[in-house]
Amino acid sequence: MKSKGTILSLLVILTLVAVVVVTGCAPAAPSGPNTGPIVIGYVGTAAGPGTKPCIDAQQMAVEEINAAGGILGRPLKYVVEDNKGETSLAVAGVQRMVMGSKAVMYSVEGRTEISMVTKQKSIDLYKDFPHMMISNGASGVEVTQSVLTNYDKEKMIFRMFNPEPGHGFAPKKWALLYENLAWTLLFRNGWNIPDAPVLPTWDQMAKDNWGIDIVYSKPIAARTGMYLPILDAISKSGADMIYCVSSWFTDTEVLTKQWADSPAKDIQLYLYGGVAQTHDFWQMTGGKANGVLTASYETPITDVNMAFVKKANARGIPVQMHVACAYDDVYLFKAAVEKAGGTADMDKLIAAFETTTLKGGVLGDERVEMTKVPGFFHSRVCADPANPTKLIPGAMGIGMAQYQLNGEMVPMYPEKYAQPDKYQTPAALRAAAAAAPAPAAK
Repeated sequence: MKSKGTILSLLVILTLVAVVVVTGCAPAAPSGPNTGPIVIGYVGTAAGPGTKPCIDAQQMAVEEINAAGGILGRPLKYVVEDNKGETSLAVAGVQRMVMGSKAVMYSVEGRTEISMVTKQKSIDLYKDFPHMMISNGASGVEVTQSVLTNYDKEKMIFRMFNPEPGHGFAPKKWALLYENLAWTLLFRNGWNIPDAPVLPTWDQMAKDNWGIDIVYSKPIAARTGMYLPILDAISKSGADMIYCVSSWFTDTEVLTKQWADSPAKDIQLYLYGGVAQTHDFWQMTGGKANGVLTASYETPITDVNMAFVKKANARGIPVQMHVACAYDDVYLFKAAVEKAGGTADMDKLIAAFETTTLKGGVLGDERVEMTKVPGFFHSRVCADPANPTKLIPGAMGIGMAQYQLNGEMVPMYPEKYAQPDKYQTPAALRAAAAAAPAPAAK
């Protein structure tokens, strides 16, 4: 059994890294006079747990901006196209968004497979309907990788989320579970393309850089519903940590409930992303999340972050990383329109978006990476393109927390707000819950 200090010091390393990606466009036609509402919107699964909070957060930003006078005196109009999680409906949604609603900018849900098809549709429509596409939460390098080499054709494509060529790790024996979707291919297969940093697989980097043994490694199907055979195998592997590289597409609430009753229940479970980042996860697991470590954006990261979380939660909006990014994207767009003097010249607006910094955003200063390195160009600045394992200070806040008794999320990172002395093993927290007095009958 690892000591509390050893586990926490290693977990801080884990929280410190996640990194990058890229995109581009064609000759711009004027988008219309600088009068009337500025239309922006979202193409995504309107009722999905990963996308609805992003839509709600952007609507909140739109309401705030309009209440303050709009952008250069013009109100924002927000449009949502529901793709129901299907690529064909996403393409149709982009067409309605750009051709019908005349959107100047739209966000698309953070699934690499969907961002790729909407990207192509935007490229096809751009000449006659100039606009910008922002991939909100997609981690696949494919979304923006070609912008650098096809800039004139793809310059309207952006990925304002932390890209993933960077890696981070912790305890010495790990079981890695990879969500079997396109965005984890880089983690599983490594990355070796011209003019970009060579990155090994996570399994190999763990061993080479941190001396971590990956004793179990397996891609898992999103929404598989049955993890007990996997957890049983992990329990026999000697792992100290189960690290699930997940997003909101994987039923991590089911994984967590099965983990808590499996032979692997005393092995620390860490969930990389998805609904575990919000307080709602405790209820979703019926309290089985006791002891789980998770990336967290509802625990303190910055003072600005906590003010946003309070405001969002008051409206029933759970906050994950991409939700905070979606909100900031609207304000970065506002700043770019103001810098460009309007929306009539799309070339000028794109150039303004590329060179504008949103100071003091929810997760830190938001700006576009313009260093000409594949996998980084046209993504949100997060890590050093020359060294993807090194985060750029102030650019992308990261939080980590542990679920403890009664659903409390105890912050473990960043250092300013962390309470590492309160870390407890899953076994200790389970014992404490069993010893706690039963709630009084009503």
